[in-house]
Amino acid sequence: MDIEIDDYLPEILNFISEGIVILDSNLTIAYWNPLMEKLTRYSQKQVLDRNIGEVIPALKQNTFHQAMTRVCVSGMPAFFSAGIHRRILGDHHPVNLKMNRILHRKDKLILMEFIDMTNQFLQIDQLRASVRRQAELNNRLKQKEQVIEKLAYYDQLTGVANRALFDKYADLYLNRAVETGSMLGLMFVDVNEFKQINDTYGHNTGDKVMTRVAGMLTESMRKDDVVCRYGGDEFLVLMPDVTEPFDDQNMIRRIGKNKKKPLIQDGFEIILSLSIGVSLFPRDGRTIDQLVAKADERMYLDKHQSRTDADFGG
Repeated sequence: MDIEIDDYLPEILNFISEGIVILDSNLTIAYWNPLMEKLTRYSQKQVLDRNIGEVIPALKQNTFHQAMTRVCVSGMPAFFSAGIHRRILGDHHPVNLKMNRILHRKDKLILMEFIDMTNQFLQIDQLRASVRRQAELNNRLKQKEQVIEKLAYYDQLTGVANRALFDKYADLYLNRAVETGSMLGLMFVDVNEFKQINDTYGHNTGDKVMTRVAGMLTESMRKDDVVCRYGGDEFLVLMPDVTEPFDDQNMIRRIGKNKKKPLIQDGFEIILSLSIGVSLFPRDGRTIDQLVAKADERMYLDKHQSRTDADFGG
């Protein structure tokens, strides 16, 4: 079936979201779509067969008139931006104007497209607002993710790593030690007589003491060492890339000055005592469980020695 496009062209142009005007070679208006009616408040009946300059006075200017003539004669397109030509349709509707020639049978017609920048500015503003909302949402999600991560991987009282995060780092550091042939150190730290501290000074003060122990360990360790609260009064410290021959004592000396000292907390002078045991991969074990068990064993030896020294006034 043959379709005569000319019969449908006006209806098609009515649905275009730009102001569309078609001029003949004499610059007389042959078509004026509904959006042009909205932009200018002139109906199509009011403007048909009138010169475009009469309806849109700004187009009488030489710049526009010459451009329309060139478009019609040579077919060279023309474009005028709303940023430079601000008042083509007056103050209320900044428009970009495009002009192109249409060859229709033997006639040369001029297609004028008035692109309403007000709507585009609104769309840009809406897009910017949407981007801002998305950015704010992303920030809130990141904050929530950080809270969730902190809940999942960090001890809520002391702020150091919990056992879940310890396990992740332990696997990472152990695999690295195996691949590189380096040594991995593990320190087991126990706060001596912590139950007595709680019973004597109260759990609130005991919690603060535990937090200060965590801070003491963190400050004493290297940047890549991982301090973990392993249990109620126990801490583990992962120490990658340690070197021989004196690492055991060097590790203990890092916190040795804090091993037994008076601590002022909530107005009380509390004697803080730590027992420490150290194990090394691969010397003391090939798995993290083996290293923890060996460090735990040496920590209890240290605790026993401390009690013996105390009994004999050492």
